[in-house]
Amino acid sequence: MKNFFIGILIGVGKIIPGVSGSVIAIRLNVYEKIILSLKYFFKDIKKNTIFLSSIFSGILLSIVLLSKIILYLYTNYQFPIKILFALLIISGIKDIYKKNNNYLLTIIAFLISILLIKIPYKYSINYFGMGIIESISMIVPGISGTAIFVSLGVYQNVLNLFIKINIINISLFSLGFILASIMMINLISYLFKRYKKETYSLILGFLLSSIILMFI
Repeated sequence: MKNFFIGILIGVGKIIPGVSGSVIAIRLNVYEKIILSLKYFFKDIKKNTIFLSSIFSGILLSIVLLSKIILYLYTNYQFPIKILFALLIISGIKDIYKKNNNYLLTIIAFLISILLIKIPYKYSINYFGMGIIESISMIVPGISGTAIFVSLGVYQNVLNLFIKINIINISLFSLGFILASIMMINLISYLFKRYKKETYSLILGFLLSSIILMFI
């Protein structure tokens, strides 16, 4: 039940522009566990199924059932909600800071995250591309897929996937999401295995940028 509610909070983080679901996962100490459970799913199918299903069912419920409520609250009480999430992220930075050993990587990650959100996008994107963006932003901490969708002008289109069911659009989105997820999960799990401290240095940069991006 605890992981289910964690999933709900991660889902809320994905809905709000400027907030990253993976940042919330890091703050709640489940990010690395989620990545490794996906990567090594078949090593302990029962355990990983129970854990991942509880997390992702919470995320799905949050996105499907709470989208309209969260968007209403965000529209009418934007600043208090941003403060709430910023405080949640800040409270977890100390633990990540202790694992950091490369401040240059932290600065690089910080700048990359800012640029990804703030550069002007001039190209249209289909649902397959949206799925790829959603996957990358869900797995890479500090990169808000929602904020990128807003910049691209397709935020409402993504929300409509879960409000107005269209099998073709959902299929394209899912295909992009799945393919990108396979690549990203393998990459992140490799980094955790080979370069754990350096990976947390990058994560710290993404965390710091996510706080800034919420208010600019």
